Amino acid sequence: MRRQLTLFLPPPQRAIIEPIRQRLDPRQHAIIPAHVTLCRDDELADWPALERRLSSLEAFSLTLRFGAPQALPDGCLLLRPTQGAQQYQALRRSLLGPAAPIHGAHLTLLHPRHATGTPPDVAELATVLADLVATFSSIALIEQRGMAPWQLLREYPPAT
Repeated sequence: MRRQLTLFLPPPQRAIIEPIRQRLDPRQHAIIPAHVTLCRDDELADWPALERRLSSLEAFSLTLRFGAPQALPDGCLLLRPTQGAQQYQALRRSLLGPAAPIHGAHLTLLHPRHATGTPPDVAELATVLADLVATFSSIALIEQRGMAPWQLLREYPPAT
């Protein structure tokens, strides 16, 4: 079992990203919607303290502007923010404490474990995806058992 805190892409941006993810990486697309991981499984070790911080979380807004797609040597294809990365790190520090390690915010289009070695046409994707802007206002606690799809356990702050 794995758990993580995630920022799911809002519906307008999801409508742009999901068809691309479905085409490039149907396996990853089938198990989790487009998202930016906020805290990985290993960072949730002190869950009681983290849950207290999450439970007291007030309404927030985090806007990320993504740049052009980047192809990595391992076959991964992702979008990294060109704006909003400092606010992303500040949100991580508010949850994990001031010593929270830097984690590069990104939105994965093609996971490296599913890469086939045939790189997608990054220039073509850039025309559709460059300068994508998404505003996040909730954090999702999600869980995966085995290779099953990720399940939403809770959202913070709770929907009213």
